[in-house]
This record gives sequence, structure tokens and C-alpha cells, in this order.
Amino acid sequence: MGETASGFRLKLPSADYFASLVRAISAVVDEGSFMADQESLRLTAMDPAHVSLVNFVLGREAAEEYACEKPVEIRVNITELLKFLKRAGNESLTLDYDDNAKKLKLVFENTAARKLRTFTLSTLESAGGASPVPKLSFEAKCRVETSAFYEAVSDAALVSDYTRITITPTSLIISSKSDVGSHQTKLEKDGSLVYEISASKEVSASFSLTYLEKIMSSSKSLSNETGLELSTNKPIKLSFPITAGRIEFLIAPRLE
Repeated sequence: MGETASGFRLKLPSADYFASLVRAISAVVDEGSFMADQESLRLTAMDPAHVSLVNFVLGREAAEEYACEKPVEIRVNITELLKFLKRAGNESLTLDYDDNAKKLKLVFENTAARKLRTFTLSTLESAGGASPVPKLSFEAKCRVETSAFYEAVSDAALVSDYTRITITPTSLIISSKSDVGSHQTKLEKDGSLVYEISASKEVSASFSLTYLEKIMSSSKSLSNETGLELSTNKPIKLSFPITAGRIEFLIAPRLE
């Protein structure tokens, strides 16, 4: 495949899949900078309150076509981009960025129907590149079924605006309490909903359900598996396996 004159071109077999990735990113930021180079498309950004961070990488192996002459920053209004992507159906998607015109072209193609739809999105001025990803170590981790964890988070939100997440050597516990009442979901290591737990001791921290529920609601379609990494009263990392890349979130703890 030849290089593109625009500086960046990416063709994916599923427009709907890329829409789901951007929907997950939108849980954290309304604007963001995609950084493209010869190997991957990336975005790392924090929400305005600096409570949550999203780290997204999509490798060129995920693409049917991929070309990038030199590293470029493509800063867009994520909300506006998502409006276009929500129109995706059973189509391929080509992203074509013109670094001179500062325009991002989205082409939806249904080969069988011989139909092409093209949208052009104006990009934004650079805000200084990607946010740095904090270097963190975690004392415990687990992998659980996404739907089970999302259900537990939704249940916790019925009684409080924050939840306490605990990982023990044998279980994952999501709990919440308030004047209204209390809630607890316990997912045990030997059950079908827990794929892995690695913890030498019990660790726990509390988190805002405003952020946690929004991230899980926007990301639950990405993967059947959710990874959690945690240390006591430290940020939690949520990760979702995707083909040829990764998407993960950090949420700062609520200190009581």
C-alpha cells in the first residue's frame, strides 16, 4: 500500500467497532488528541477535574489499510466525532486526516450495496499533546465478567454516590452504603464470573460512582472481560482487552 498525501490514513473493517471505542473514550473527555505514527493510533487524556484518565492504543495490525508519513496530532471534539460514528452500520470506516487543511474525513462504505457516505470534521488547535500516564504499581488484580461487574456497579449506585471495591485472595467485593441503605456484591474466585484473582492480601479503596458508572456504561460492549488492578486507597485501573490494542482507565480514589 502506498503512503497517503494527507499524512494519516486508517481503514477499519468495522465502523461500528471504532464507534464503540470512541464511545468509551467519551466517558472521560469531550475533547482529545489522537496521536498517530507509523505503528499506532493513540489517545491519552484526563477529565477536566483530573479524577479519571483514559489510555487508548490501536495498533496498525487492526487496520485493513494504514499509512502515516510522520507523527501527527489530530485533536477533535469527541462529542462531535461520536455523532458521526453513531451513524455507523454494517460498513467499513476510513479515517483520512489532512494535516494542511486540519480536516478529518470519515468514509463509511458498504461494499455489497455499493454505498459510500463521507463526513468531514474540522479539528481543533493543539493543546500540547497527550497527557502522561502515571507510573503505578498495584497490590492486587482480577479479571471478571464485564456484565457482572457492571451489574454490581449499577446496584451500588442505587444507594450511594460512591462505592468501595475490595479485592481479597479469594473474592472481589463491591459495596456501598448511605442513609438510604446498603449494598454488597461478592464475586468469588471459584465462580464462573471470576476468571482470575491475584492478591496476597486484602486491598480496598472507594470511588465515585459518577465516574465509575459512566465508564462502565460506555465500555461494557467492548469486551466480555474487565480487568481491575488495585492498591489500598490508590487509583484503580480498569482495562478491556481489544484486538491489536488496549483501552484502560484510571480513576482516583475517594478519600474518606
